[in-house]
Amino acid sequence: RLLLMGIDVIIIDPENEYERLAEAVGGSMFRISLASKDHINPFDIPIVPEGESAGDTLKSHIVNLIGLMKTMLGEIGPTEESILDRAITETYASREITPEKDFSTAQPPLLEDLEEVLRNMDGGKVLAERLFRFTKGSYSGFMHSHTNINIKNRLLVFSIRDLEEELRPIAMYIVLNFIWNVVRAELKKRMMIVDEAWIIMKHADGASFLFGLVKRARKYFLGVTTITQDVEDFLKSSYGRPIITN
Repeated sequence: RLLLMGIDVIIIDPENEYERLAEAVGGSMFRISLASKDHINPFDIPIVPEGESAGDTLKSHIVNLIGLMKTMLGEIGPTEESILDRAITETYASREITPEKDFSTAQPPLLEDLEEVLRNMDGGKVLAERLFRFTKGSYSGFMHSHTNINIKNRLLVFSIRDLEEELRPIAMYIVLNFIWNVVRAELKKRMMIVDEAWIIMKHADGASFLFGLVKRARKYFLGVTTITQDVEDFLKSSYGRPIITN
């Protein structure tokens, strides 16, 4: 119905439940997994929305990346979070991506660039070691390539079914961040459906990011539907009730 009304639809699909729908209407299905040919680089350069400053857009993107790193690495303290903040900023600066410059045509860094910066930073070596499994270890290939997804379709389905349980919240965060940048770059009527939303709600930083997205979505003509089998999944989180309210 939404497609017939001229509204684009984006779906995060943890169980391949929307595959037949995508095939029926000519939508695009992207499979995010360790061995998939579809890749999203979380370090993609954000497109600056009309009427917003490049500096604010980049800083907001870095804040989102810190939340992603905390979801990936688990519990980290304030000192480690500060080191991550500085390291991500320096990783972008190494590609001449800074708030003061026009970075629209710059080449984005990859996760291994952040790992290298951390290894050469005071206090960053332990964090670099914890990132190793995502760059060269058992989880490499999952988010360690440049984005190659063509989003020129009115129905986009992102499947994360083939990922290990531990990686699903990370994948959902990466896809949400990718979608958020796409939505802000071009204003049009869209609906985003997050199925099994409890997956990202399990992590405080993921829940916080989803809440922020839901809170600001209307400004960018985006509707958000979250699906879960049990409302208690949401009510257990301090961000759950505000998401339902919105």
